[in-house]
Amino acid sequence: MFSHQDEQEWLRREREIDSAVGDDGFGTVDRRCSWAEESPFALCQYFLLHVGGRTWLGRKLVAEGRTDPSSVLTPRMLMGEFGGLRFTRERVVFHFTARSVEERAAVLARAAKDGEADIDFLFPRLDSDWNEALVPPHVWDGTAELADNLDPDEAHFRAAAALLLRDLVQPGDTIYDPACSTGRFVSSLGEAFPDCRVLASDASEKMVELARRRIPDAFVANGLGRPAPEESVQVLVMRFLNAEVLSVDTAVAGFRSLVRLIAPGGHALVFGHTPVLPAVRQLAEETGLEVRSAVAATPGTEDEVFQFYLLHRPVAAAAAA
Repeated sequence: MFSHQDEQEWLRREREIDSAVGDDGFGTVDRRCSWAEESPFALCQYFLLHVGGRTWLGRKLVAEGRTDPSSVLTPRMLMGEFGGLRFTRERVVFHFTARSVEERAAVLARAAKDGEADIDFLFPRLDSDWNEALVPPHVWDGTAELADNLDPDEAHFRAAAALLLRDLVQPGDTIYDPACSTGRFVSSLGEAFPDCRVLASDASEKMVELARRRIPDAFVANGLGRPAPEESVQVLVMRFLNAEVLSVDTAVAGFRSLVRLIAPGGHALVFGHTPVLPAVRQLAEETGLEVRSAVAATPGTEDEVFQFYLLHRPVAAAAAA
């Protein structure tokens, strides 16, 4: 794992990069550019945006006042059109063609409206030995301070979910979050759709204690262990298949297990604070799901976007299976 000193060095460098990257971006407009990343800890901040037959390279930035990157992507973070990468033990060198801030903003705005657009994070979070870095389980054991840190960063997720689902859910539908954390997210859906049934669970007893302030029936369960009957849920929330929380292999296995809970005609939301680890489009196809959209815009903006999958289980496909 990264030491505290390593993490402080990473944050210092992130501050320098954020200060150096203005609206003009990471390179000279319309020129081929290279960008070297020598910190394995930062590789999880790089992403590819696929939209309109073009692939763009981006890098999350850590804004002043934050100690980690936001899940929201802005035009400043879009480096340019992707031209490939070269990987060694010492560094990863990314190649791209820089584009104007106006074009970068237009690309993000288009992605938010294009159901075929997608965001792909290239790397999980890595430690100084280039191994997957996971946060120790006890960190998720629920404290008021942790809740205060997590809940504000989910505001755009909550708003986007309510907008996406408003024409999809019906009275009596079950909305289930099997890793509910503080319960703030799924309880917001209960407020938006009061005629629906809300289920919430978490593997952490302390998190469930916090969640019960909003959802009295929240229960302790392993979110990866199919904690509800198959095909019993109309809206499944998968918000924990992410870097730092799970390894890539565990996240993929968790996805395959959890989607069996979705009823015919039902939906799933897949997102997270940090990069979503599974290749969602591929796994959706393999498990009989349709990807309705993969990118959402922060409400009130056009060019601030984030990774947010809406999946659908067709009735006919479920019957055939």
